[in-house]
Amino acid sequence: QGTSCHSWCKRYMLAMADEGQVHTASAATATAIATTEVVGVTTSDVAATTNVECWTPVEPGAVYLVGAGPGGLGTLTLRALEVLASCDAVLHDRLVDPEIVRLASPSADVRYVGKEGNVNTEKMKEQQDDIGSQLVALATKGLSVCRLKGGDPMIYGRVGEEMEQLALAGIPYEIVPAVTAALAAGADARVPLTFRNIATSFRVHTLNPTTTRDEQFDWAQFSAPSTTYALYMGLSALPEVCKRMMAAGLLGGTPMAVVDRAARPTVQVVSGTVETLPSAVQGRSDLEGPALVLLGSVVGLRERLQGRRAHTSRPPTDPLLAL
Repeated sequence: QGTSCHSWCKRYMLAMADEGQVHTASAATATAIATTEVVGVTTSDVAATTNVECWTPVEPGAVYLVGAGPGGLGTLTLRALEVLASCDAVLHDRLVDPEIVRLASPSADVRYVGKEGNVNTEKMKEQQDDIGSQLVALATKGLSVCRLKGGDPMIYGRVGEEMEQLALAGIPYEIVPAVTAALAAGADARVPLTFRNIATSFRVHTLNPTTTRDEQFDWAQFSAPSTTYALYMGLSALPEVCKRMMAAGLLGGTPMAVVDRAARPTVQVVSGTVETLPSAVQGRSDLEGPALVLLGSVVGLRERLQGRRAHTSRPPTDPLLAL
């Protein structure tokens, strides 16, 4: 309260006003706030004018495990934006959109620490341990550190290992949740992940090639009634996945869809069934990833639920990135 309004707040409000996404105040008010000089504008002034709650600043010597969401700026949370724009150091993954990385402070130490896919477990652990060591070292120097991950950090983001290292080192940390890919994929595909009397439960799985080679994996679980499944990292292994599902008793006619690059302008959806989808996506070089597979009866509703899409547009030059 009473501290100078951060530039990230002004930049965000201006961008949202220009994109028609401000709901707690008029676009004109938001633009006026966003273009006001920093000096003399306080966080309490912003809260009083826009009803937007003031957020806590970052703490020196602390680490923030931040989810960047599955796509561009539209799914980035306000807390993630504040942390990213305020931290002294930013360590980001491969799947974080470059637009989001550019929101880091100009003075921040920005490091790419992305891990490539299809590496062996030993190599992956070595890379992950190195990231954790960097987080501890930077925080020990008194820097505020943003560890920026695609999607939500708590879902297949290996955040648990980083939490362990930070806790062991006595480093204070905060987890900043985000929109995970399954939610964005459902929205883009027009597939409600739960639906009264059709889907009353929702499960999340990873189905990378390592899983398909696991002889102890329970493939019969995919026959559970009234359930929607979100299968992360499943595109490359899809033929084998579908084969094993049907061998375990899942009906080949069960609806299934691949959602490629959810929450991005280039999103694509390919729908079919457990039996037909592998051939429908085979050889599709335009499915660049990241991709997620949705499985269950609700996927079969998507044609009925398509309706008309609301028109959205963005200015040729994003004002959030121009400032």
